[in-house]
Amino acid sequence: MKKIGIKRASFMMFFLVMSMIFAAGCGKEPDKGGEIVLTSEADTTQPATEKETTTQTDTSTEETTTETVTETVTETTQETTEEVTETVTETTEYVEEVKAWDLLNNEPLNPTTSGYEELDRLIESYMTMLENEGTLTEGMSNYQKVHSIYVWFIKRITYNRGMNVDAGKYSTSDPATTPEEVLWATDLLNTYQGCCYNYSSAFMYIMRYLGYDAHLLSGQVSSYNGGTTPHCWVYVNLGGNPYTFDPDVDMNYYWRGVKEGSIEEKTDTLFCRRMEDMSYFYTIEKYHEN
Repeated sequence: MKKIGIKRASFMMFFLVMSMIFAAGCGKEPDKGGEIVLTSEADTTQPATEKETTTQTDTSTEETTTETVTETVTETTQETTEEVTETVTETTEYVEEVKAWDLLNNEPLNPTTSGYEELDRLIESYMTMLENEGTLTEGMSNYQKVHSIYVWFIKRITYNRGMNVDAGKYSTSDPATTPEEVLWATDLLNTYQGCCYNYSSAFMYIMRYLGYDAHLLSGQVSSYNGGTTPHCWVYVNLGGNPYTFDPDVDMNYYWRGVKEGSIEEKTDTLFCRRMEDMSYFYTIEKYHEN
């Protein structure tokens, strides 16, 4: 009986141990057992790793983007700056005007005479007079000589309207065989008076005497009372371009006002002005041949 009891007790113990092992290893379904615990543990650590990775990636992306944008902006700014610089440079070159003293001082000179004895003699006498009174001096530049003569015309010649009508009235030259331009100049240098035709003709021949390529124009010019009025003026080729000289208008519009006290002295408003810039004021109708 004791042996049977011992065997039965041993069997019961064996059965109990096996039941406990089975419960410990298979008590949960395969998809819910330790795998869930492992996944849960991974959830507590892996997301942090993923976040760190994401953060690092985002930071890298931001740095790359920043560098790209910076480079783009820099390049664009440089290109824009270069474009603006080029535009400003071109504009400056276009609007920049060569100064009268450079033009007159640098122009190669080729002195010529009119070929008419009376006029050439009068010009020689006129230049000698200017030297004797100190208007022209030996040390003057070509610009200073031209400007001094221009101012002399404005201040010393008396305006006399209509002297062009009877061209040669104050001349010994034969009006039938002498060009009217020569007669206009001769009349002025014989009397020191005249209208625009006399002013411009005399100044033109004096400029040629000095060596400049001077020519006469006539046409219309803006009038005091609106509209236009007949007029005559000079252009001189300087540096390959024509430049306007108009002592008569400078006298009438400006010097007369100075003497009357209405404006400040300004005697060279139309001295050496680029002809293409003066089309608003002058209407050319004739290029004189003489």
